[in-house]
Amino acid sequence: MLISSATQNCSLSSPWHYCLQKIHDKIGAHSFETWFRATDLLIDGTGTAQVQVPNRFFADFIEEHFADLIRETLQNAEIEFAALAFIPVQKDWKVIEPISEEIAEARTKEVPVVVEKKRGQFHPNYRYDTFVIGEGNRMAHAASLAVAEAPGKTSFNPLVIYGGTGLGKTHLLQAIGHYAQTEGTADHVIYMTSEEFTNQYINYVVHKKDSTSFYKKFRSVDLLLIDDIQFFSGKVGTQKEFFRIFNRLLLENKQIVLSSDRQPEKIPDMMDHIINRFMGGLITDIQPPNLETRMAILRKKAEIDGLALPEEVVQFIAGHITSNVRELEGSLIKLIASSSFTGRDITLEVAQELCGDAIARKEERISVKYLQEITAEAYGISPNQLTAHTRKRDVTLPRSVAMYLCKKWTKQSLRSIGLEFGGRDYSTVLHSFRKIGAELENNVELKEKIIMLEGLIESVP
Repeated sequence: MLISSATQNCSLSSPWHYCLQKIHDKIGAHSFETWFRATDLLIDGTGTAQVQVPNRFFADFIEEHFADLIRETLQNAEIEFAALAFIPVQKDWKVIEPISEEIAEARTKEVPVVVEKKRGQFHPNYRYDTFVIGEGNRMAHAASLAVAEAPGKTSFNPLVIYGGTGLGKTHLLQAIGHYAQTEGTADHVIYMTSEEFTNQYINYVVHKKDSTSFYKKFRSVDLLLIDDIQFFSGKVGTQKEFFRIFNRLLLENKQIVLSSDRQPEKIPDMMDHIINRFMGGLITDIQPPNLETRMAILRKKAEIDGLALPEEVVQFIAGHITSNVRELEGSLIKLIASSSFTGRDITLEVAQELCGDAIARKEERISVKYLQEITAEAYGISPNQLTAHTRKRDVTLPRSVAMYLCKKWTKQSLRSIGLEFGGRDYSTVLHSFRKIGAELENNVELKEKIIMLEGLIESVP
């Protein structure tokens, strides 16, 4: 049965058309036009709801980002299906026109109730063979693989991986779980976000007054993976229950892997005895990828999507998107989506046209003045002190950090940067850049400060 609204013969009252209208209302016109205007729905003989899309890239992206929304929408439309799949289909796609609420609701009342199968915990693309190793993530990758190969049998227990947004922490946690399940190194694996853990705690312990059932959920686990533990901050009840489970699993040599956006001891309002337990394992970080790693990430992503990406396009994107993997992939997604709809090859000119404005706007906002302001605030001094002629340690270090960030994050020349710092010459800026870069290897406190500042820079829209 084809439930279509994208073909020429589409019925205005089709259930899928109704679903698309609801999806449009949820995600907005821009995302809808990009990802859903060229889709059909086919319910096959096995009861699988096949969402038909233009190519494999669309299939992977929609499954990763919109699968839950589609399930919910199909349920609300009372479309019967046993499973959900995303299938690349070549056809002449047509733009979807809106339909009236009355027609859509009348049509969907004829369809029976949904029966659905549970999805797996791990995204198929978050595996070790799709993870690009670079200088900034080599240690985290090696430690995670050691844990995946022998859960609970290494000294990396717990393993805590920390770093900024979009650098690959979730990818590694999911890769550990995927490997452990497919290779049989762990029988019972649980992956969840800290938000999911907290919600389940509230549901069982707070609302149902049933801490025993919540505790039993983790009793037989061999490998526990929890993402974004910084969100446990300030949640005393959740932390107590987490520590109870955490402690028992460690005593039984069960493996625990956690991720955070900062070092555990930097998480505010986290119980000291939890932090102390973290210190008994391995805490390792992921740094933003360098140029070579960024280029390798783009090549790998293009390879997965079956795309021939010109080297000059790779160099252009990797040279301008420097903060994290997520932004890199977002730029590539924009190019692929445009190519799919317009039929144009992805050339350097197309990349500059589609990504150039966004890159330019961000570069304008990340100015020398902005970097001076956030650095001064981080060190508790005024921006004017950074340009003053003083050699006091409480000013010279922040000044060097600000110069380092200006050299790394702006396109200003060394001479221009020096002028913004009270008329200093280019050699002073270059010396500061090299000095801070060298100190990052061994100075943990400085490294944390730079990570925090670059997190602010990365968040600039």
